Amino acid sequence: MQTVYSSRFLIAKQSVCRDPPLKHCMNAFHDLEDQIILGIDPAIAAIGFGIIRGKQALDYGVITTPADAPMYERLNQIRSDIQDLCEIFKPDIAALEMPFFGRENTNAGRVLRALGVIELALGDCGLMDLIFVHQSQVKAAVAQYGASKAEIRQAVMLIFNLPNLPSPDDSADGLAIAYAAQCGVRANVA
Repeated sequence: MQTVYSSRFLIAKQSVCRDPPLKHCMNAFHDLEDQIILGIDPAIAAIGFGIIRGKQALDYGVITTPADAPMYERLNQIRSDIQDLCEIFKPDIAALEMPFFGRENTNAGRVLRALGVIELALGDCGLMDLIFVHQSQVKAAVAQYGASKAEIRQAVMLIFNLPNLPSPDDSADGLAIAYAAQCGVRANVA
């Protein structure tokens, strides 16, 4: 089933998983089985999200912002769309991937500003104890350490028994982040 919440969200799909999650996730999975978890891959242009509960991928997609819009409009849209997701799905937990930047990354400031706005929006929705995960932890929980984007998409499709590979990649990342949090992955972030 396809659902679209606004023109700002790309197509999102619903699916039910028949099989249990990977063995390394079983203990934490049972603790969080009834929790709705929102996973977010922070960015400024395309913010991936995934919403899961137990063995079910409730929704996933990408929040996009127009590249030619002023920064304050892009940040305001991100805040509004995150609040809309929280209002629709009422997540119990939110997990965010910590961005990693190399030395010459000119996009870092914009991504970090978006991350701050996402945290603000989640706090406004009552989600103040956020789970942060590192990209390497997400890869290890979902597939294997050092997994490629294609391997992450394939693993997410199998974990949640999706009929197709999640597209775009950022939406698969949102589901993978939520799944890693469900597995008990935590980064040491203050």
